[in-house]
Order: sequence, then structure tokens, then C-alpha cells
Amino acid sequence: MEASVILPILKKKLAFLSGGKDRRSGLILTIPLCLEQTNMDELSVTLDYLLSIPSEKCKARGFTVIVDGRKSQWNVVKTVVLMLQNVVPAEVSLVCVVKPDEFWDKKVTHFCFWKEKDRLGFE
Repeated sequence: MEASVILPILKKKLAFLSGGKDRRSGLILTIPLCLEQTNMDELSVTLDYLLSIPSEKCKARGFTVIVDGRKSQWNVVKTVVLMLQNVVPAEVSLVCVVKPDEFWDKKVTHFCFWKEKDRLGFE
């Protein structure tokens, strides 16, 4: 697939290879999600193109994917992670999801400590 064919999709910057590498020397792929709805078909085409660029040697090391969900809704982040699992499972070694601090304060703390609320004395 040539970049000229999907140039309008690539200009949307739905995903990019930063050039960085993880501890295993695998490439880092970043997916910066935004407030407007992300078109999953366009994201899939972008990922197919970006994952076809590196050599087979680099692909064998796997990719680390960073999904930046700070400006997106959680259901979009979940959809992207599931899409990664279905579209490119063999090439993805690690997926990191970035969420704002407030997300963890409201959700995880509430779910982890709701039984202990009276004993702990704080919410």
C-alpha cells in the first residue's frame, strides 16, 4: 500500500510511529485519540500502513502501542484496544493506555474501596 493512496487519512494523524524504541528494541506506535469520534475503519487502514513500513526484523520484536485517551471517552479507548487485539495481535507486544488522573480517582478508587468505606473513614 502506498502512502499516496491513503494520504487524506494519514493527514488526520490518527496514529504515528515516533521513531522511539522500547526496552526490547520494539518500535513505539502512538494513537492519540481526540474528542471527535475516531473512525475505526480509517484507524485500521492507518495501522495497516504504519505496520507495513518497518522491516521484518523490527516487526519480529513487536510493537509497543500507546493509546492516549486523555481527550477521548473510555468506550472509544476500549474499542481501539479490542481492534488492536483483532487486527494486529501478533505484532503488538504491549499496549499502554494513558488516562487523566481524575479518571482513576473517580472510578478505580470507588470500586476498590466501596466495601471498606466505613472502616477507612474517607472516600
